[in-house]
Amino acid sequence: MSDVVTAKPDVHDMVVVHRTFRQSCAELPELVRGLRPGDIERAQLVVDAVRFMLMGLEAHHVSEDEFLWPRLTDRTTLNADAITRMEEQHHRLEELVTRVRGALDGLAADPRPSNCEQVAAQLTELGSVLTAHMDEEENTILPLAAEYLTVAEWEELGEISLAKLEKKHLLRAFSALMAVATPDEQQAILAKAPLPARVLWRLTGRRSYARWEARLHGA
Repeated sequence: MSDVVTAKPDVHDMVVVHRTFRQSCAELPELVRGLRPGDIERAQLVVDAVRFMLMGLEAHHVSEDEFLWPRLTDRTTLNADAITRMEEQHHRLEELVTRVRGALDGLAADPRPSNCEQVAAQLTELGSVLTAHMDEEENTILPLAAEYLTVAEWEELGEISLAKLEKKHLLRAFSALMAVATPDEQQAILAKAPLPARVLWRLTGRRSYARWEARLHGA
């Protein structure tokens, strides 16, 4: 299929999703380095933040692997090299995520300086690779998605990503997204969100997420 679709999806919401990962990649290495030997409670809180970011990243990338790349490959042969690079970068990121996950139990149980530095260095490398990947995706892939996917398909991509998260994490993920969005972006996200998500975020989600962030950053 090479026909350009007539109704264009608003792909900017993925830029906001990426912003959550950019923020985590900037903050988490220093939070890990700031852990003190013996402070198990604090270490577990920080490790929980790392695991939450990795879980969201995995859901986001698997949905692209399963849904986005195949459709773009079928519809835009002129950009095959860019899509192949995206797939290769995902494989590299999967390796880095696996390596970080493998060190988290040790960090949570014993935040000694050597464990902290190991995980912080791994997160820094992950952040560097991920940032470059997101930069290219925003510059190259999102315009293709806007051109060759329908509005319904773009919405389906988001639904697939959310379906890969455990239900208990959905409100936290939505609140994290809203926390990095501008007021205009928040309005756009809320306009497309299911009613239960909008209600829960307004009633409890944004406040509980703000409290969790305050604890994480020691505020």
